[in-house]
Amino acid sequence: MKRIQLYLLLIFWVFILSTGLQAQELKQSLRLQQDTAFQAWLKAMEAEALERQEEWKKQLNSIHSDSLIVLDGQKMKIIQLPDLERFKSIKIIRLQQNELEYLPPSLLKSDSLERIHLDQNHFSKISFSNNPSVKVLSLHSNKLKKIPRSIRKLPNLKILDLENNKITRIPCFISKMDSLEELNLNFNQLKLTKKSIRRLAKISKISLGGNKLKNVPENIGDLAAVTHLNLGKNQLQYLPPSFAKLKNLEQIICYGNDFEQFPEEILQLMKLKEVDFYYNKLKILPEGLGNLTALNRLFLSYNQIEKLPDNLAGLSNLNYLYVHNNKLPVFPDWIARSTTLQRVGLGKNRIINLPDLSAMISLTDLDVQGNLIDRFPWELLNKQGMKLLIIKDNAFRLNETDRADLKSREAELKSRDFVIVY
Repeated sequence: MKRIQLYLLLIFWVFILSTGLQAQELKQSLRLQQDTAFQAWLKAMEAEALERQEEWKKQLNSIHSDSLIVLDGQKMKIIQLPDLERFKSIKIIRLQQNELEYLPPSLLKSDSLERIHLDQNHFSKISFSNNPSVKVLSLHSNKLKKIPRSIRKLPNLKILDLENNKITRIPCFISKMDSLEELNLNFNQLKLTKKSIRRLAKISKISLGGNKLKNVPENIGDLAAVTHLNLGKNQLQYLPPSFAKLKNLEQIICYGNDFEQFPEEILQLMKLKEVDFYYNKLKILPEGLGNLTALNRLFLSYNQIEKLPDNLAGLSNLNYLYVHNNKLPVFPDWIARSTTLQRVGLGKNRIINLPDLSAMISLTDLDVQGNLIDRFPWELLNKQGMKLLIIKDNAFRLNETDRADLKSREAELKSRDFVIVY
């Protein structure tokens, strides 16, 4: 008997091992097929890009030297540009998504040149000549380790986009670029210091997101000109007291940080129109949030909020309110009385009630999906201006007659560009 048992056990383990090997071989085979398909797709895309490149070069040869206003060579796998010196009227250069490492200086000298877009190439350095006509420069997603010093030769530059490079510091010459209004340094490797802040003092729109910042310098309040500030996707837990001095601030983005408490400093900035605290760890909102009377957009989704302050009802300019993926147990009554709210997102909370919303004369979009609501908002089907109603995954008690009624109205709702997801 024992021999039989041992024999059966041996057969069992042989079966398990062979099955496991077969499964592993199957996985490897599938992975190989996927890799092969992906490589084939890449080759097809590359062939298509090279074909477009050759066609583009032929077109350039046939264009009169004064006729080319926009140099558009995007997504062509270009490694080296053809001779373009004869074109003297170019206003816009669009060479995104290529493989360029070098740009002929002659191309950047034109007096007509206003916008340069070199995103998603391989530039680790680049040189500019004196050119007062250039207003926009975008070097998004390259290999820059520092801000090119020659940028100072573009004295009237207004917008500089250096997102997704490897830049570690803000150089002194930035403070001398008096025309610069917008600087995007999102997703670099910045070490933000007090000197950095002083060098940014004249710029009105500053983006510093995705730099793994754990704090901002104490002199952040010296950014006297800033109206739009992006600090999203960092590791911030608080803002220094001087932040309250940013009296011209209209937009603050703190998306994706580690705030457990809403910063009191923000409550003193009366010109704020947009506040974004998506993806933080907020549980309680301060009453003072209702005093920001210029507020137009309030984004608080993906936190742990259990209650919205009642005095948010006083925000007479509020158009967008997104608080989905929180822990709200009830639909706030003040929202139902709002005459300014256009888009409201309260999906994926714990809401059990839904009041009559027909008095919300400005409402166009409502998302209350994934709650515990059992009352279907029939009044919104007849409301003028409604464009989007997402109410799926609730506890509605719809009988066959209700469902037939909804089905019969689909064509009429579609004719009004009204989409319902239920």
